[in-house]
Amino acid sequence: MADRSRSFTVRPLRMVAVAATGTLVAATLTACGSGSGDSKTTLVVAQWTNAAAVEQTKKYNQAFEQAHPDVEIKMQTAPTANNAWPTLQNSLLTSKRVDVLAQFAKSPSDFPPESTGIKVQGTATLIASKQFVDLSDQPFMKRFDPNQHVMEYKGGTYGVMTSAYVNNTGLFYKKDLLDKYGLKVPTTFDEFIDVLKTFKSKGKSGIFVAGKDGYQNIVWAGIVNQLLMEGKPAGEANSVYTKRAEQFYKGEQNWTDPLYKDASDRYQQIMKYIEPNASGVPAQTAPGVWASNKDDFPFFVDGSYDGNTIAQANPGLNFGFFAVPGTDDAAWNRPAIAPDLAWTVPVSSKQQKLALEYLDFITQKDNYAQWVKATGSLSTQPGVPTPNLKWTDWLSQNADKGYINASNPWTPADAAEVADGPQTQDNAPFGHKSWDKALSECANAYTASVKK
Repeated sequence: MADRSRSFTVRPLRMVAVAATGTLVAATLTACGSGSGDSKTTLVVAQWTNAAAVEQTKKYNQAFEQAHPDVEIKMQTAPTANNAWPTLQNSLLTSKRVDVLAQFAKSPSDFPPESTGIKVQGTATLIASKQFVDLSDQPFMKRFDPNQHVMEYKGGTYGVMTSAYVNNTGLFYKKDLLDKYGLKVPTTFDEFIDVLKTFKSKGKSGIFVAGKDGYQNIVWAGIVNQLLMEGKPAGEANSVYTKRAEQFYKGEQNWTDPLYKDASDRYQQIMKYIEPNASGVPAQTAPGVWASNKDDFPFFVDGSYDGNTIAQANPGLNFGFFAVPGTDDAAWNRPAIAPDLAWTVPVSSKQQKLALEYLDFITQKDNYAQWVKATGSLSTQPGVPTPNLKWTDWLSQNADKGYINASNPWTPADAAEVADGPQTQDNAPFGHKSWDKALSECANAYTASVKK
């Protein structure tokens, strides 16, 4: 089944670059336990195609097999494009031939109450129908940050999230360009606009963005995230998003409310400083193009997953990463953490005990540290620091202040696309639609969708 979850998050067509600084071998993984016997037990592990993550999983598999000589791991993968991954996981679940299954992580706020009549889809459907084992009482869950617990539903936890990235709120910057003009990384919205004005006065195009693939949405959604979470502890994120969804559904809030008008005003101010041809820039080549232009485009709108891609494109580039300063208070301009890969154990697994042992193994501190280094993911374990790479100084210092990325209001599957919020490719400056008109259309579409 396709995961048609609606989210502010841009889902780029990308291959995650390998962040490891050296070659990892299975022997370096922390192993425990042993096994014996003439016939081997098969453990089936399945995940979508992602070069770095798949290679690291293969290393886990090899080490686990070495520690359990009576176990053979069979790995299944498929790309997310062209419905290949949903088709594979459907087949594996239907035939009851998978023991450890990767899923795109879901937050509690993604689940509308049954009383709304709004049907969840994809991973949320599998969780709601209890097709995954509840991991709440598993000892390995204590290794993870409770503020980043996702895959929760009605008191249970149905997956362990091992990968997360900063997508919405994501901005890269060129350190040498800021230093050249005596500028510092902006920490508030007004500071950001002032820095952009300064660069414009020096003849520089302030912001590079892959407008052809809608990456400007990262700025819009980042500002919305910051405004929604302003003044609120990171641990309250899910309750904030759930309350918003409830208010949308009850007609107490909508896209024409002051917060979204404020966000649209801030977004439009920032968009005045994008490169002139942004609408023709594709996401696939944008990191390399930005990296090669060391004397222009001080800022680049993109998620943290592309940091190593940039570094590989121009090893000599001195750059960093920070969050969109969407509010006027520096303390609340924090990174929004986009949940990504979560491991589950289907209840149909014939090897549930072994599957849980496998999850315990790959989430051990030393083993998990190799995962975040190999994939470029933010760490979701307090005991494992996010890797210190040359561009992650701000991220390493601030990731623990981040919060789970905002979920959209509960929207029926058959609703018009604009019911989920503004489509930045249609609105100024990329399209011809004014933001006032866009927000009004979104509000009308949402109201109509829940009154059907």
